Amino acid sequence: MGPIALAAVGVNSIIGAGFYLLPAQYFAVVGPWAPLVLLAVGVLLVAIARCCAEGGRRCEVSGGAYLYVRAAYGPRAVFEVGWGLYLSRLVATAAMFSALIMLLKVTTGLEWGLGPSAVVIGVMTVVVAAFSIVGGRANAGLVTALAVIKVAPVVLLIALEAPVLDTAALAPRTAPRTRALGAAAAMAMFSYAGFENLAIPAGEASNPQRDVPRALVISLAAGVVLLVGANAVAIGLVNGLSDSKLALADAAQVVMGPAGWWMIAVTAILAVVGSKAGSLLANSRLLQGLADQGDIAAWFGGRSRRYGTPATAVVVSSALVAALALSGTFQSLVVLAVGTRVLVYASVALSVVRLRARDRSGAAPAARYRMPFAPQMVGGVLAGCGGILATMTLTQGVALAAGLTLGLLLYAGQAYQRRRSGA
Repeated sequence: MGPIALAAVGVNSIIGAGFYLLPAQYFAVVGPWAPLVLLAVGVLLVAIARCCAEGGRRCEVSGGAYLYVRAAYGPRAVFEVGWGLYLSRLVATAAMFSALIMLLKVTTGLEWGLGPSAVVIGVMTVVVAAFSIVGGRANAGLVTALAVIKVAPVVLLIALEAPVLDTAALAPRTAPRTRALGAAAAMAMFSYAGFENLAIPAGEASNPQRDVPRALVISLAAGVVLLVGANAVAIGLVNGLSDSKLALADAAQVVMGPAGWWMIAVTAILAVVGSKAGSLLANSRLLQGLADQGDIAAWFGGRSRRYGTPATAVVVSSALVAALALSGTFQSLVVLAVGTRVLVYASVALSVVRLRARDRSGAAPAARYRMPFAPQMVGGVLAGCGGILATMTLTQGVALAAGLTLGLLLYAGQAYQRRRSGA
């Protein structure tokens, strides 16, 4: 996988469920401030991407952020980060399936019960898992093709509709409340979430230390432009935006008629499928990384004899995602995914500080890239992540704590098994 294929993994994760289903919610929460909130969160994520890029120039195997923090703080302290990232990815991928069912309801006008939903989720899981097991060029080709297919109509939508926007609708008239800004920022974090996924399958990159940082910048820059532009288009063209079920399709209908609505609706479905493909690739390689480092049973890292890809991790991750998708709603899964991911981002930022200190003593892998203005970057990441966590409700905090506690129990069980084997 070269830099373009890796960047496609990131773009596929960004232009997915949140991209198409959250514009109405953004507007309902903060009104015309939505594009500015998305831009601000995009700037925060540029700093996070820089931290990931520096970590990526130290690692050549699969695992992503988990490996950066492991190199900085060691296996005991970092397992929870790896587990948190894996849990976040599972929940976010399940949210994509819930989004797919929502899109099918909107486009067909039918109510999809548990039975039909289970069939769709099951079929899609098997197909995407098969590509993930094949890996290499086949999976990279699927992810790249879906990225092109779903980005092209969005670019066309923004280009055609930007000249006819109601610019007055984009002008904020009142200041939003702090809690509303925090809620919108958390949703924005979900929309952007996944750009760093491209670093997880680094072991399958042709030149990971060179290509991963480049791909991070490309995918995030594209995501910022498309998210901000698409939400501005929705605000400027759709009347009653808060009540829209598929805002970007409604915006396309204003300029292109029913054909425009269907173009975006079909693209939205393909976008969710593409995000699912990229996310399952990242999920399974992350679970492989945990197994390869000895933090969970080696069985989870079992490879396909034919393709050399982590077939066991693909099957386990696929089953867990399908179960989560059938048990939760899109909104509840979004909330659970964001809190865990924010903690991971903060840990990656702190790992940069630790790795630089260990680098000077020769105890860490040498970095071939060192981000500029590191203190300011790390400080901005910690402040932004802390602000988003502060907006979580007590119920959301309890759910987050429960998920992380489960990770600690899993790690403790594995540590006990290692002690028994050593004895």
